[in-house]
Amino acid sequence: MDKLAVELLTLIFSYACTDGGQTGCALSLVSRRIRDASRPARFHSVSLTTSPAQVQPFLDCYEKERAHSRDMLPRVRHLCLSLFGQGLDLPSPQACPLASSPAPPPPPKSRAEFLASLQRRTQHWRSAQETLDEQYSRVIPALIRAVAPDVHTIALIQLQWRSASLVRCYFPVLRELTLAGGDPSFLPFAFLPTDRPLYPALRRLHHILAWVNRDVDFTQWAVHAPNVTHLRVSRIDAHPHITAATLDQVLSDAHHDEYFPHLRRAMIEPHPAPPPEARMSTAHLIFRDFLVYVDELAGRARVPVKVLPPFRPPRLAPADRTRRPHQLCVRRVKKEWLERVVDGDGCWQEGMHGEADVPLESAPGPGRQFAVGC
Repeated sequence: MDKLAVELLTLIFSYACTDGGQTGCALSLVSRRIRDASRPARFHSVSLTTSPAQVQPFLDCYEKERAHSRDMLPRVRHLCLSLFGQGLDLPSPQACPLASSPAPPPPPKSRAEFLASLQRRTQHWRSAQETLDEQYSRVIPALIRAVAPDVHTIALIQLQWRSASLVRCYFPVLRELTLAGGDPSFLPFAFLPTDRPLYPALRRLHHILAWVNRDVDFTQWAVHAPNVTHLRVSRIDAHPHITAATLDQVLSDAHHDEYFPHLRRAMIEPHPAPPPEARMSTAHLIFRDFLVYVDELAGRARVPVKVLPPFRPPRLAPADRTRRPHQLCVRRVKKEWLERVVDGDGCWQEGMHGEADVPLESAPGPGRQFAVGC
């Protein structure tokens, strides 16, 4: 290592720093020479999934390292960002009760006690949500502006943060984007000019419509990401109507030149089915009709569309049963993001999570084909 040229070491480190930041942190502690040689590569991939308190120290370190760089600036090429406010490895409170924590209150004995306890929980949630919103609003705009010019892939889980901030920036080299929870709330299309695409280099777009029913207008995405070649929509439902309707519109052969002219493949994963009942309910009828609609949408699309079976919650290992649902969502999105950092299949694999299946590039024509959902 001591005899290798600095330029060669930097190249080697860029291939090593693909795990979200752990290798980059370790390299900075080896020696002064290794720290200096690895500086341009240490921020190659960055994962921030724990809390708002994790973002500001990262920004301080990133700006400090860029200020110390003489030749090649450190750049964030791959970013995984969760705005849930809780990390991947925090079990639920029932899994690790603290010895010093107060005993849970007894169950309410009357309707008045029940309503009072419900009001206390609501107030506690509202206070915690406002604190979380304030913390993220202080750091997320600066983070997005810092990485936007250079980032190649982003996985954003933004289901819990209610943004009151608008970030004015563009992503000139962003190639792949995964969004869980709808469009970025800090980059609304309504406030952007239509003559300058927000994502001019974007090739792969994955929307995970989980947890919240936010409208996603794919005609707006066609304006701001005109060069998309691969589109995936996961957990899509009949409501909100604009999401399914605009997806049908951009995939239709009648709008070949107007929306996503370079689109080559699409994948659709419907929302989970209603719980089984002895008799078919209205919810089951609506869900059945929606599956028929999705099949018809795929049949009239101008590109091959892979219709996956409705989302099925995975069977949890014993170690995962104490985790909150959002923690499993963050972990899954991060896993697929890491695979894409090293040019793996990620969410674009037909059979998800290790299933040996045909890659998307070799997918046959439109229609429903069953595979394991994510």
